[in-house]
Amino acid sequence: MTGEDLRAAIRALLDSHPKIEPSRAGHVAHAERYRALNGANIGLEPKGARHQNLFVEAAAVRLSRLNDIEHQAYAAVDYAVTKPNHDLFHVDAFGKVDIMRFKVTDLWQAVRILSEVAGDGARS
Repeated sequence: MTGEDLRAAIRALLDSHPKIEPSRAGHVAHAERYRALNGANIGLEPKGARHQNLFVEAAAVRLSRLNDIEHQAYAAVDYAVTKPNHDLFHVDAFGKVDIMRFKVTDLWQAVRILSEVAGDGARS
């Protein structure tokens, strides 16, 4: 699967998941911002060629379930130093929360991350 194919598939997951909707912050050039119905922020960096960066609120994931997926934590207090994608941030998206960036290389990884953050998509 090419980077473009993976990006399109992740977008399709985000757009079709019944418990995820576009954030009120909207999408910008270097970050597509979503929010799970449970309030957790999700961000997609839409430019990767070999992988896709998927950002989520750190508190929304049990890392023990996703530890095999390459990831990096960003503490809110260190954003000036660590410089995660600044386009994620908005009053309605990722405000001042710790975030986790997952380096997604296949669709199953994205499914696992989104299921962890937003649930399996079953209607309740």
